[in-house]
Amino acid sequence: MNFMSDKSIKKLLHSWYAMLKHRHFSKAEDIKSTLLKYKRKIIKKQELYVHYQLMLFRHQLWMHQTEDLETLKHELMLHKDQMTKELQYYFYFFLGLYASLNNDQNDAIHYIEQAEKRLPALGDELEEAEFYFRTSGIYYNNRYSLLSIRHIQKAMDIFAKYGDIHSIYRCKIVLALNFSDQKKYKEAEAILIDIIEYVKIIDDQELLGIVYYDAGFIQSRQNRHKEALEYFKKALQLPVYRKSAHSYVSCLYETVRSCFKENLTEEGMKYIQKGLKEAIASQLDILRIKFQILSLLYSQAPKADEQIATLVTCLEKKEAWIDLEDLLADVSDYYKKKGDFERAAFFIMRG
Repeated sequence: MNFMSDKSIKKLLHSWYAMLKHRHFSKAEDIKSTLLKYKRKIIKKQELYVHYQLMLFRHQLWMHQTEDLETLKHELMLHKDQMTKELQYYFYFFLGLYASLNNDQNDAIHYIEQAEKRLPALGDELEEAEFYFRTSGIYYNNRYSLLSIRHIQKAMDIFAKYGDIHSIYRCKIVLALNFSDQKKYKEAEAILIDIIEYVKIIDDQELLGIVYYDAGFIQSRQNRHKEALEYFKKALQLPVYRKSAHSYVSCLYETVRSCFKENLTEEGMKYIQKGLKEAIASQLDILRIKFQILSLLYSQAPKADEQIATLVTCLEKKEAWIDLEDLLADVSDYYKKKGDFERAAFFIMRG
């Protein structure tokens, strides 16, 4: 093994993060493997080792290798007060992304606010753009649409300054979803159609799956479930799309919803079984519970309402309020169509 200086290791750590940001995952894996050879040397230098652990955390989060993240998080927590401002920025930023993935939205916002305070310490405009892009998604997930749009516009302005067209298109996805929240459906659809054409040209199949899902989601928002299903099925037919576990399982869930809205109950139940399996495999507990609720509802299981109420309580404990709002509207509508107005009222009041 050749000698490597501390300076060279630090440069390699920055390159690792850059490869992840630009979705060059095979190169990121190569850098990770190289650094692993020097781990004994890295461990002896606390700042280098903390930097290494932070990048490992981001790598595993990006690759959905979530099984060791809690352990890594605990180890990093022990060193947060000794970190430089730069490393504290990464620490809070990455924890914010992790909390958002786990649907701990209050924690996610707290962490990204702490990260933003330390962002100037980096003096890196492109990292500012990355931060604003990623945090715009967190604000969107919390339905803070105006704040999300403000962040995405900041990111787009910086990316435009550096001629980063690909990142501008990634930003436009979040912009389209925010327009959908504001019921600006024509604007949202026009943006996504443009993005689909761009992604086809660059042949990024994983990103294409994500965009197809988002396009279908916007159709379902307008109760155009036949059109939504066309987009969802296009996404699910792309094998590489499964790498984006959260988007993939969410697509399966929305496919189930649209099937039931179109009275395709048998098809919907098949997607529920697939969705449950994938949600369990990817440790996506909230989506797993949502699949279970729809399964109970549409299979007309005995005492389904009691079991659904128990699962709703589980979602309440997880503070999954936005998920509950839409889900309980579906449950209530189901009972209303059955003429069971008492149960319909009970579930809509839980929302």
